[in-house]
Amino acid sequence: MNTIEKTTFHENKKMIFVFLILATGIAILSSLTSVQKALAPFLHPSQRMILAKISHLYGVDQPNLMILKIKDASGLQIEIYETSADNSNQTLKQKFDLAQDADAYMTIDKNSTNLALSDIDHDGHLDILAPSVDRNGNLRLNTFRYNPDLKSFEPYTQP
Repeated sequence: MNTIEKTTFHENKKMIFVFLILATGIAILSSLTSVQKALAPFLHPSQRMILAKISHLYGVDQPNLMILKIKDASGLQIEIYETSADNSNQTLKQKFDLAQDADAYMTIDKNSTNLALSDIDHDGHLDILAPSVDRNGNLRLNTFRYNPDLKSFEPYTQP
């Protein structure tokens, strides 16, 4: 090998080494949830898809609610809207982020559903049940308890 070939060979080795380090760094960073969330708007067009919808009146002095399970580039969200009596006006009241989760179904009374209302804590008020699967394949039953004093939902974990 002459001097020019040796120099080119060593430069090529350095370039390959730099590219390997760069590729490894990108692979590690792209696996981090925070980086995925930050890049999601740029990598995926902003598409929101309604997966499920439930409307419910919580009582005479309680609000008429519309509950949506939505999928977008970052994962799932549960959005709760208060609707007017004639359903002509809707106001976003709450949003629960289930980022990085995928949609899942559960069976209630021999029916498969991906969003349901049920009185889980036996307080006389219906609670939101929203099954999902996390990025590791673990099934989750996301439960949001209705608090009649606050007229809102809060994440619920069984005691």
